[in-house]
Amino acid sequence: PQTVSPVGSDSSVVNRAERGRSLGPMRPLFGDTLIGLMPGTADSTRRYLGRLRDGYTSDTLNIMLFGDNRPGWRAARLAPEYATIQRMISSNPLNILRGLVTIPWAIAKGLWPDLALIRDIPAKFRNMPTYGREREVLSAMLAKIDSLKVHGQVVSAVVNSGDLVDDGRYPAHWERFLRITQPLSSRVPYFPVAGNHERTDAVQGVENWRTATGLPVGADRLYYCFDSADGWLRVIALDTNPIVDPGKRWSREVQIKYSEEEFTWLVERIKEHPGPVLVLMHHPPFSASYHRQEWQLDSVLIERRQRMMRALHESGISAIVSGHEHAYQRALLTWPDAVTIVIVTGGAGAPLHELPPPPAQVARLFSEYKVAGAIVKPENVFSAQAFHFVHMRLWFGGGEFYTYAVDKNSKSTLIDKVEIDLKRYGVPKIDQHKMPIPAATGPKEPARTSIAPESGPAAMDGTAKPAPGKVDSTTASKRILSKPAPSGKSDSTSAGKRPRPKTSVTKKPPH
Repeated sequence: PQTVSPVGSDSSVVNRAERGRSLGPMRPLFGDTLIGLMPGTADSTRRYLGRLRDGYTSDTLNIMLFGDNRPGWRAARLAPEYATIQRMISSNPLNILRGLVTIPWAIAKGLWPDLALIRDIPAKFRNMPTYGREREVLSAMLAKIDSLKVHGQVVSAVVNSGDLVDDGRYPAHWERFLRITQPLSSRVPYFPVAGNHERTDAVQGVENWRTATGLPVGADRLYYCFDSADGWLRVIALDTNPIVDPGKRWSREVQIKYSEEEFTWLVERIKEHPGPVLVLMHHPPFSASYHRQEWQLDSVLIERRQRMMRALHESGISAIVSGHEHAYQRALLTWPDAVTIVIVTGGAGAPLHELPPPPAQVARLFSEYKVAGAIVKPENVFSAQAFHFVHMRLWFGGGEFYTYAVDKNSKSTLIDKVEIDLKRYGVPKIDQHKMPIPAATGPKEPARTSIAPESGPAAMDGTAKPAPGKVDSTTASKRILSKPAPSGKSDSTSAGKRPRPKTSVTKKPPH
């Protein structure tokens, strides 16, 4: 029985004739077992999947972040015009007049320059949108993975912040996704969270999710966590669908009860972990774009966000990765003794959303956030309306986030970089199994932040002194970033050596 989804609501459930056959016997992301995770390390009582097989921080941990790869409609750009035309059904003569004026403009906008209204017709008949840049972003990510492999490193996991398919109730949408994703998911453990388009409010949406992803979730509780192979980094994946719920697909009672259950679990998982934390969700708790108000207007969500940020403040260094907004946004929430990196990565293929025109406006909107005592300085904000993915690299003592824009030819260009100083967690000794000895004990000293200029990358620096001796990963990092890609051409990550702390190279977005 479903304990969260409103299975009795006809408005949220597609009937059997509409949804057609069941999802075919394709290989799910995790196969029959949790591929990529160490056997015997899971704990179902904590919804803990376990530790990764690969991905030791002593060797430099590589993780890819992206989201919103789902295809869309070419005519989606007409959404404002559609809303104006719909308001014509009114007794207000001004609404009728605006609608009449908008109709010819909407037709012209829908035909130029790509005949979107006409080209969408076959896909509408099949209920199978295919428009977007999902394949190009995937190809660029695979090229990056190949480049790392040539230099002796592996990507330990890819995490998707949601909206994998256009409508999760339809098996055909999932079959398309699995076919396209197979070259990536067959090589690297693939961890998604459910977005609103996965339609986990419906029984068949949840069934298709479990069949296609293979994630070991009970009933419709879709949140979970896992650690790097050495247990140093924790990734916590939330299910924000029944919590944020802008489409009103769950009852208010379910929203309040489920959010209390999930955020209590979240805080426990953060507090029990001594190292850095990466929180993954679909609906962004901090944003400057279309979905900004979804967390702002609900007192329950405001309280839950405060609780999460207080726990992340105590953890020291953390990151929140979300999607939902089809663009790239990055900000640093800072305290005198801690930093949380906020990344909105929704550019993995779905048609892009517009950002507020001047970048200064995006920075101003982020700076208005005052949550759990954190502040956002305008110079610590960066945004780009671009298809993209994020490459996270961590080693004992530090790390970096690289964001790459992807063009129509699958070429990636570096547009943003964040440096992280993680010396506060110490540099532990490593045994023959690459496990820390003794286990990390958490932050030892407060950190101060040192941020790069507004137009360039950002750096996060700490006051704790480094442990004596060097870790081999530092030398390996320099060697990898200074060598060309396997094609022989200079790779976008290979433009120079690994930057020294408190230095930056300004990168302008392509848009």
